[in-house]
Amino acid sequence: MNNQQKLKLIGYVILTILIANLILFALQMINWITFWGVIILGFLFVWKVLPILKEKLN
Repeated sequence: MNNQQKLKLIGYVILTILIANLILFALQMINWITFWGVIILGFLFVWKVLPILKEKLN
């Protein structure tokens, strides 16, 4: 597995987590604080951590 594929896999995992978060919120299985917490953590990961990983892998 090359570096580009690793980054894609990480992206797909984050996307899956966010979609599952949305579905769980729609089914009222999680509350709004948890929903927004996961959204914010996903945003911070994509904004701060993913560029650092991209630099390290390239």
